[in-house]
Amino acid sequence: MYLDKQTGIICAVGILSAFIIGILIGNFAINKNSSNAVIVDRFENKQFVSDVMDKVDSQSLRSFLQVLTKEPHIAASDRDRFLANWIKEQWEDFGLDSVSLSTYDLLFSYPNPDNPNKIYLYDAENKTQFTSKHKEDVLRSEDEDENFVHAFNAYSPAGDVTGELVYVNYGRVEDIQKLEELGVSLKGKIAISRYGKIFRGNRLKICQDAGAIGVIMFSDPADVTFKGSSPDDVYPNSIFLPESGMQRGHARLTKGDPLSPTWPSLKGAYRQTVNETDGFPKIPSQPIGYGDAKKLLQVMGGNDVPEDWHGNIPGVSYKLGPGFSKDHQGWKVRLVVNNYLDDKEDSNVLGVIRGEVEPDRYVLLSNHRDAWGYGSVDPSSGTSSLMEVARVLGSLARTGWRPRRTIVFASWAAEEYGLMGSTEWVYDKIHKIMNRAIAVINVDICASGDILGPTASPILKDVFIEAIKSVPSAHNPSQTYYEFMKDSIKDDDIGKVEDKIKITGSGSDHAPFSFYAGIPALYFYFKIDKKKYPGVGGYSTYHTGYETFYLVDKYIDPGFKLHRSCSQLSLHMLLNLGESLYLPLTPSHIVTEIENGIDGMNEKNVPQIMKDNGAGAAYDLMLKSVKDFTASASSWMKARDNMKQEGITDPLSLRSLNDQIMLLERTFLLPQGLPGRAHHRHALFSPAKFNIYGGAAFPGISDLLHEVEKLDKEESQERFKEIRKHLSDLMIVLRQAASWLSTDIQI
Repeated sequence: MYLDKQTGIICAVGILSAFIIGILIGNFAINKNSSNAVIVDRFENKQFVSDVMDKVDSQSLRSFLQVLTKEPHIAASDRDRFLANWIKEQWEDFGLDSVSLSTYDLLFSYPNPDNPNKIYLYDAENKTQFTSKHKEDVLRSEDEDENFVHAFNAYSPAGDVTGELVYVNYGRVEDIQKLEELGVSLKGKIAISRYGKIFRGNRLKICQDAGAIGVIMFSDPADVTFKGSSPDDVYPNSIFLPESGMQRGHARLTKGDPLSPTWPSLKGAYRQTVNETDGFPKIPSQPIGYGDAKKLLQVMGGNDVPEDWHGNIPGVSYKLGPGFSKDHQGWKVRLVVNNYLDDKEDSNVLGVIRGEVEPDRYVLLSNHRDAWGYGSVDPSSGTSSLMEVARVLGSLARTGWRPRRTIVFASWAAEEYGLMGSTEWVYDKIHKIMNRAIAVINVDICASGDILGPTASPILKDVFIEAIKSVPSAHNPSQTYYEFMKDSIKDDDIGKVEDKIKITGSGSDHAPFSFYAGIPALYFYFKIDKKKYPGVGGYSTYHTGYETFYLVDKYIDPGFKLHRSCSQLSLHMLLNLGESLYLPLTPSHIVTEIENGIDGMNEKNVPQIMKDNGAGAAYDLMLKSVKDFTASASSWMKARDNMKQEGITDPLSLRSLNDQIMLLERTFLLPQGLPGRAHHRHALFSPAKFNIYGGAAFPGISDLLHEVEKLDKEESQERFKEIRKHLSDLMIVLRQAASWLSTDIQI
């Protein structure tokens, strides 16, 4: 009887297994349009790809941008909600299969509209000699809007501090170190810093850790003007920033909803208190224009600043401080911030074109929707492109086309407040996307200048290269962008186009996908030409009241040719990832970046430092695991090449091969996150701790070695214990990655 039952069970299991395999094969093989869909590579049809890209319309892009920039739309505002619903309706009209909202509870920070943040300059008799502005001067009547938010640094706490000023250049770690060398202390002082080089939240934390009681940030003409700062040389007569322009932005060091770190802030989900939450600044800060900064810098005393710390504010001889000049003894500065916190709901918009052959494999194209003002560049130039790509592919879907894999369009909420909408969605869908998402293409800014600025997870580098080899240059349509870039960089220190593609940093919505979920990302934009405008940083009107539709339409991209190229690049990459038979992911580029990281550590004598402090053996084991991964990646590439040459006879073998490379980066995740950074789990390519905008290999090592020479003996021993543990983690994930890519049958 037992034997009969056992036989019956075995038979049942066998039938069930055959049934499941049949469904899997059927899922690949059955296609209502083509019985050969499983082995057809439509991306190889270059005429099809070209025809799709040709459908991008510049006038359509301009129309989208007009709607998006009609009014200011700070996150969770009435206008932001209007745009969320407008995008949803547009996508439905375009022909997407489904469009939905995903809504979360989020903690926001706002300035008090009835009690603006201010900076006061008092003389020795406590009389007010200067009061800062809290919004820009109106230079075009069309730019005025009563709902435009006052200048502030979000999440900077309310506070009222008085003291002397110290000029800190850009407020980087090396700037504070230089001040220490020069004998200037920030303790008990108010730092005044120019914007640029690093994320404002890092600047605030660095100054806070150095003992500052407050921070004032301004955009210096050296970074935001070219010919000068006279009215004829700045907006509305050029792309450059007028003296009252103030850069808004958040200053928090964590991502997502602050009160639900690492879990989704769904309605009813537990959320901790503000006092339990890390990452908030502890000292007040406030942005001002360089016109107001002049009033403060003019009266400062102390020694002259180092030569490369000088800015270009007319009439200012830059001084270090602390304190004031001989003619202004006894003066003081008062910084008053009246920001407050508020809980609100906000929604992402998700649109889907369902895949025909592999509907459970996702390729995402995304951007955020919210802006600090009109947001004509950040983010609406990117959102106009997102809308146009959705329109083109939606119209194609109406004719019966379906991509091989599912394409997901996403309009994220509240990015400007710390990637909140995208991060919460990643937490919410973590199991689904870690098992199904191939890549995310994130286009925050399409056009702020003429020069393409590409970044990518190393494994996606070839996807970008293929795109720029196929899309015509907006400057010269007879050239591809690859050819244009090759000509434009031939005299650069880095003269190879491929080497211009940097590792993705943080600062936009691809970050939670790449650094928390291990999903590779592409992030690109057209940036200002620094050969044409040497010395200028990013686009000058960033997050100010002068980032308007007029700016883009008149100066940045008249005719919307750059927007068209941006959209064509996104389309090409979407089709490559969504239609190619073999996923176009290349592990050898990961190996190259790892080797570059090791070379960089060798240049800084890291191996010897490790050896001298008892971590040499752990470092050597990590290097051995790099070699194992390198060999495994090489073998896998050969196996894929062989399958391509021999042709596909088994759809499940193709699926297995694609899944290996799709899931590779998940093996680089540390469950507990990088040391001290639970939000950053990617052990190889997360951004550096002291500048989240940058990306590089082995961030945990660089974080732990930061200023290790300043530690006392006991602290140093504890730090190198952490380093040995992290080197062990790296050895393990690299070993696991090698095993994952292995072509051997052996477990």
